[in-house]
Amino acid sequence: MSMKNDSVESIVSTPVSRRGLIKGTAAAGLAAGLSTKASKVFAAPAVLQGAQLELNYGTWFFEEPGRGGAWRALIEKFHAEQSDIKINEAGAGFNEFTNNVIVQLQAGKLEYDLVQTTPDLVLRLLKAEVLTPLGSVLTANNITTLSSAHDYITVDGQPMGLDVVTVVFGLLYNEALTTEAGVTLPTNTDDWLSVSTALTDRPNKFGMMSAHLMSEPESFWFQLQQWACPFDGTWATGKTPNLTTDPILKAVQLFKDFYDGTFPQGTDDATATRLWGSSQIAQQMIVSAAVNIFKTEAPDVYPNIRSMSLPWESKKSIARIHPITVNNQSANADAGVEFITWLYKPENYRLLLTGQLDVIPAYEVGGLDDYFAELGWLEGYKDINPITPPEMVGDFIFNNQEFGQIVINHMQEILTGSASVEDAMAAAQAEAEELAANLE
Repeated sequence: MSMKNDSVESIVSTPVSRRGLIKGTAAAGLAAGLSTKASKVFAAPAVLQGAQLELNYGTWFFEEPGRGGAWRALIEKFHAEQSDIKINEAGAGFNEFTNNVIVQLQAGKLEYDLVQTTPDLVLRLLKAEVLTPLGSVLTANNITTLSSAHDYITVDGQPMGLDVVTVVFGLLYNEALTTEAGVTLPTNTDDWLSVSTALTDRPNKFGMMSAHLMSEPESFWFQLQQWACPFDGTWATGKTPNLTTDPILKAVQLFKDFYDGTFPQGTDDATATRLWGSSQIAQQMIVSAAVNIFKTEAPDVYPNIRSMSLPWESKKSIARIHPITVNNQSANADAGVEFITWLYKPENYRLLLTGQLDVIPAYEVGGLDDYFAELGWLEGYKDINPITPPEMVGDFIFNNQEFGQIVINHMQEILTGSASVEDAMAAAQAEAEELAANLE
């Protein structure tokens, strides 16, 4: 799957495939075996009628600027169109949410009826056998172009979750700052470090930002993974950690060099957003979803935000889907499927995608040309070769938080100067191998 194309439309069509889809007579047969159906006009099944059911939607989205507003608007629309089902906000911030769900799983029962997932969390839920098949959603909405990115969570032809935001890592920059400094956009990692250093004037301006705090472990590990891409590295292959391989050592060293020379050290996610808003951060290697946060929290800077072509030859970048799922332990699972069926209707899904400021639809929804034309920051996100999180961390995807914690613990030693890159990663490798030995 490649996203190196010449047109804005390509970013939509490239990740979409007809492989592994529920369609034709096979789809009809599968749908017949499911209890939930939807008509053209939304109506809850008879079992739901007579009393309003409440669904707790567990997610971090409600705490994310921009995205939270887009979801609230869609849920308000859902409530206005029917009165059988009510969606309640639940969950926690991004850095706490996944671990909270894991704790619930370990305790034996999920608290949420609808569970928002990441590429790794969805696999943990799938392994725990708590997910409801969602093939009926596709059948009800005549969807035959679901992204092939769903293949890894498809069981017996049924997707066990449906994506509500696909993001890819790119390199955002403040064009006003690069123009003021008179720098040329980099084409390799050496130039990238030089340009970022030239854009740094501590304590007022910082050429680069990436999450690096132990108090925000999910952000730290989530963003650090991308730094292997310039060197075509992966953090693991199967159950074998790659933490002492040359590509990972180079990635960790590059992160350290940027940290020393360009980062606003000690800065958390919220503070980084404020620094963007005051034009004090010049660049960030981050997923496209961050643009909505900056647009919401820093509207004056938003017109200056651009994305550059990744400054390494392979253009490798991590692409992440985020499937919404239905907890099959919930007494209201049928109602959860009904909500997602409504959500995936083209007119509703299109509103969600554009409201979230996202750029890669889960299926060929159409009607997005004018929207894409208005996004001045989109260009760099089109010129990438995607790699998925399961490819990046191997079998550790099922224990991504535990694996990531090992890596960032030793990364912290490198950043503080208490251990060399080689020694810290050797220690991390030994711990990760011990973790691998304990994996099922």
